[in-house]
Amino acid sequence: MRSYIALSLLTGTLAVAALSAPVAAQERTITVTGRGEVSVEPDMATVIIGVQTEAEVAATALDEASVATAAILASLDGEGVLDEDIRSGAIRLNPRYSQSVLSSGTQITGYQAINSVEVQVNDLDRLGSLLAAVVGDGANRLDGVRFGLQDPTEATDEARRRAVAEGVRLAELYAQAADVTVGELTMLSETGGGGYRPVQAETRQMELAASSPQYDVPVSPGKIELNSSVTMVYAIAD
Repeated sequence: MRSYIALSLLTGTLAVAALSAPVAAQERTITVTGRGEVSVEPDMATVIIGVQTEAEVAATALDEASVATAAILASLDGEGVLDEDIRSGAIRLNPRYSQSVLSSGTQITGYQAINSVEVQVNDLDRLGSLLAAVVGDGANRLDGVRFGLQDPTEATDEARRRAVAEGVRLAELYAQAADVTVGELTMLSETGGGGYRPVQAETRQMELAASSPQYDVPVSPGKIELNSSVTMVYAIAD
């Protein structure tokens, strides 16, 4: 019985001690999200060009596409494009069908061959003349033009700096509005951005211009938008 009473007294003492212990005050903080944006002109383009041929025999269509592609590669070489900036693209061979009036089904009337290459152009001043040159040497497909940056590091870092600066400004603004003082920065995390989306050109207009190869194709790349966002947590100073 004595042991039971002693244990009960000890348990009660611990419970009272736990209840009387001061509860730590929750840390007061200011949390903000800063966003930064930079607009820069692109300095390179990725172009997908190719040829499309049609023939009654599959092998003939494919051979004609291969010959035309070789002429395009020679044209690119003549324009000073390096081999390392050229990659093989799509190679397709599709049958062409026609509805026969004498039967209920369809008949193969020929074949269509498509061969394309992806080219990185690092001098945008030469892009128009390059497109005109390859069209003059047999290219009859322009499947995409994307403008981008050879090295986006500098512009991306500037967007990050602007995001942090915006976060600092917002923290000061909210602190002033709430009549408190901004303390030390306790957390900073990048929550978005760090890259960019290439600008897609309007290829239909460029195709029409390229159909007259005696003229350079007009090129208007626009601007590249780079974004960054950060979450920043500040302590509120006492």
